[in-house]
Amino acid sequence: MLRNTLYRLTHDKKLTIGYFGGSITDGTGASDAEKTSYRALVTEWFRKTYPDAAINGFNASIGGTGTGYGTFRCDRDLLSHDPDLVFIEYCVNDFGDTYDNVLPQAEAIIRKIRKTRPLVDVIAVVSTDEDVAATLESGREFESRNAMLTVAHRYGVPSADPGSALLSRVLRGGDDWKSYAPDGSHPSDLGHSIMADVIASVVGELLEKSERIDAPVPHDLPEPICPGALVGGKMTECRDIRGLKMNGFRIVPSNGGRFAEVIESETVGDSLSFDFEGPVLGLIWDDGLVNGDVKVSVDGGEPVNVRSWDHVVRSFHKMQAALFMKGLDPAVPHRAEIVVSHLYTDKENPVAYVRIAAVLTA
Repeated sequence: MLRNTLYRLTHDKKLTIGYFGGSITDGTGASDAEKTSYRALVTEWFRKTYPDAAINGFNASIGGTGTGYGTFRCDRDLLSHDPDLVFIEYCVNDFGDTYDNVLPQAEAIIRKIRKTRPLVDVIAVVSTDEDVAATLESGREFESRNAMLTVAHRYGVPSADPGSALLSRVLRGGDDWKSYAPDGSHPSDLGHSIMADVIASVVGELLEKSERIDAPVPHDLPEPICPGALVGGKMTECRDIRGLKMNGFRIVPSNGGRFAEVIESETVGDSLSFDFEGPVLGLIWDDGLVNGDVKVSVDGGEPVNVRSWDHVVRSFHKMQAALFMKGLDPAVPHRAEIVVSHLYTDKENPVAYVRIAAVLTA
């Protein structure tokens, strides 16, 4: 239930809501993301339903990203804003990944929230798109949804499923999918309003059934489903990287996203090295016109080839997480080296870059 949220609304008379997810939550497809997206409409529902409370909603979503990136940015982008209630929406962006991959990533996010902010209420939002609809219609499973709901059940997190409401209209009502998501993925204003109506209905029912309490109560923290989930995952921005040495790379202002600066190279052979600790290593790429490969080695070991871009980069700017070293000894310090091995250029993109926004460790 949402008894802590009810306490904030009726006793504290204020509520801070965090929205954590991908481009659907970010508001892509809405005519005005700050007015007609589902998150804006849900925030407005709270304001109308509880007019005596100060309601603040903030957007912690990044398009084109899933729980893999969310695991590492949860502290910085979500919990640092001290939310009272969090909506998590990643099912569509995790669609196509396996249940076994999504499960520990989703658990890491929920468990991190429970460990660091035990009073925060969480609601899992199940969204959908045209590819998901085709998958379900063919009788196959929506694995990322199944994984998220498994975690939600374990941690007592309620869920809202506006995706099923949209699917029902298309699969059983005979409506055209394009009416709700013109590009097949991102809801129109109509699609966002349907999502908001479903979520508001679920929230309203949960609040009505919630126990009135004298003070917020910490949520239970059960034994983990996946003991290896990267609950300690964190991002280190470029100027905070320990022992950073650059040969050709340089620190420059970011061209967008949530980072002020990035480490950039446009020359094959440029390299950098740095110190880190923990069993895993990854990077956040700042993907504006990033068309390069790098070789990454740890402690002088065999280098791993990593591609820092994909076809989507050519159509819009986004951040991308890559986790490429696992199973490292957590008891000893490590040093990583990154070398630019290839840059892809063509007539439309005569200059290619590698841009590193942050280092991922756990």
